[in-house]
Order: sequence, then structure tokens, then C-alpha cells
Amino acid sequence: EQSRGSGGGGGVGGGGGRGFASGGDAQSRRCYVGNLSWDVAWQDLKDHMRQVGDVVFSEVMTEGDGRSKGCGIVEYATAAEAQEAISTLTDSDLKGRMIFVREDRETSSGGPSRQCSVYVGNLAFETSWQDLKDHMRAAGNVDQANVLMSDDGRSKGCGIVQYQKPQEAARAIRELQNSMLHGRPIFVREDREAGGGRGSGGGGGGG
Repeated sequence: EQSRGSGGGGGVGGGGGRGFASGGDAQSRRCYVGNLSWDVAWQDLKDHMRQVGDVVFSEVMTEGDGRSKGCGIVEYATAAEAQEAISTLTDSDLKGRMIFVREDRETSSGGPSRQCSVYVGNLAFETSWQDLKDHMRAAGNVDQANVLMSDDGRSKGCGIVQYQKPQEAARAIRELQNSMLHGRPIFVREDREAGGGRGSGGGGGGG
């Protein structure tokens, strides 16, 4: 269940001292929060997320050396509160950064999203599709990488990466969040516009 690595979690008064609940019902009450500032602690996360409901547990995921991974998990008392957080707190400001909120898809039953593509943001303008593909390969086999371009041919600073398996996409979101590419910490989330038109992109396919 907790294969995400160690995290700074809320204990008594912060997370109720009980950690994650188990089962599908608990899964529906949890949210994944990304693009957190490095200095956001579990208490900061809990305080921010309780705007929409009763937070029973909050955790900021950390590296082995104790540094924040820039993401966390929040569990609400009800599934409705979790959905409210996803719909209203995405792109809200927490300590100077626009966070994103989605359902927590990592389950012990191995039921992650079937989505194979991810959205990558905060790219340096000089990052090409080949650079993006090479970097994102760390999480799995990349079928295609695209850097989105504006009409004048300049990078929009974001891109889409298509993996062969949904597990690889989930791993990219989990492990490549805030990884450094051309001197910038990128953020990775599921591609919410899969199949839709989003303008031109410079891309590369298999291999």
C-alpha cells in the first residue's frame, strides 16, 4: 500500500494518528497533491486542504535524506470532500506555487489509471522532444514525446509523453516529479486532454 517511500505524515492532531485506511472506500477519499514547494510540511498541506473538508491524514513524500519530493497525499473524511478538493483546489496557491490535485491512484490491488500519457510542465525553452524523451525514459518505454509549440515555433514550456504501459506513466508521475531537466524542476501529471486537440507540437515516435 505505501510503496511511495517515506513521508512526513500527520500524527495526533495532524493525521489522527492512524495513517491510511484500507480498502476501496478509503481510496476514494484520498487525493494526490503535486507541485508542492520544497518547504511545505504535512501541517501546511493539511491546513491548505481543509478548506474543502475534514482532513483526517496528510503526508508529504520525502527522499531518503528527508527532502520533500514535492508531492503528498491527503485523506478526507468523505469521498465527496476528496472530489471537491480535486475540482476546486487544483491550481490554488500554496506557498507561492500552483498545486494540482487528483485522485490517488496507487492501490494495493494494482489498479492505477489506464492512462498511458503524461503532461510535463516547466520545461526549459531549449528542451527538444528528443531531450524530453530521453529524460522520461527513466520511468519506462516511451512511445512518443511531444513538446508543444506556439504559432511562432517557440516551445510553450510543456509537453506530452506517451508510454507503452499505464504503470510506466504512473511511475513517471511518482518518480520524475520535480526531477531536473536542463536546470529546471519539471512537473508531471496525467494527461487530462488525451485524444483532444491542443495545437501543434514537435514530436518524435518510437525507438
